[in-house]
Amino acid sequence: MKIIIITGMSGAGKSQAIQILEDLGYFCVDNIPPQLIVTFINLCQQSATEIEKIALVTDVRGDVFLDGKDTPLTEYKAAKDDIKLIFLDARDEVLVSRYQETRRDHPLTHSSGNLLEAIQQERKSLEHYREIADEVIDTSEIKVRELKQQLEKILKVDRDHSKPKVKIYSFGFKYASPMGADFVFDVRFLPNPFYKQELRNLTGEDQPVRDYVMSFQEARIFYDKLLDLVEFVIPQFAKVSKNTIEIAIGCTGGQHRSVTYACLLNKALKEKGYETALKHRDIKKNRLDH
Repeated sequence: MKIIIITGMSGAGKSQAIQILEDLGYFCVDNIPPQLIVTFINLCQQSATEIEKIALVTDVRGDVFLDGKDTPLTEYKAAKDDIKLIFLDARDEVLVSRYQETRRDHPLTHSSGNLLEAIQQERKSLEHYREIADEVIDTSEIKVRELKQQLEKILKVDRDHSKPKVKIYSFGFKYASPMGADFVFDVRFLPNPFYKQELRNLTGEDQPVRDYVMSFQEARIFYDKLLDLVEFVIPQFAKVSKNTIEIAIGCTGGQHRSVTYACLLNKALKEKGYETALKHRDIKKNRLDH
């Protein structure tokens, strides 16, 4: 089991780090007290469900670091070689600026009153954990995508396995347009198989429907342009740490043309090594109407 502990200064990027690790396939738990980390790891190791990678975030919330250096986490790390402690840090003035921008309270302002004093108190409390950390990342001048790159390097992530996931789904415009998709493509301009009696009760999952839809030159041209666009844009999203791309393809009822294109696009991207998920939102609705 690979175990990653993320700790460090409040405002240094621990929430972003845990999101990155979750996208990399880690089972993640945020804000776990150090006293419970060893117990949690043992439970994961004893679980019937195989958990290969876990990532835990722990910090000063609840004053759990103020009892000294001899914590179960320190002792566990000293005795094990399967745990990596990553400490996120940033300069005091950067942390002050981030808190002022978000208008959030620092976890220790209740005991110190002043933001800068709270940061300095936290830094002193975490000094031991910074010293024993396997890696220290200063996030003062880096963006989220650069933090992702550093974590991938530390964890020796295979870049080919960090490609964005692609969710593809077909839908019918008459059942409402989708919300939240990154791209929505409309294929209602293509001839509709619904008006072919022998195809009406079939779907784009059936070869006769696909053959009919793709028999038109404009359908083939549009598909080539669509695939070319998707192949170009997906890696661009990866550069800004977007890990899931949603592509929606719509026709009138979501039964023939959109399903055909969604299936073809899904097959093409799978062959190019992308992890995909395919869903036909309205494929059955239209059939029930007739």
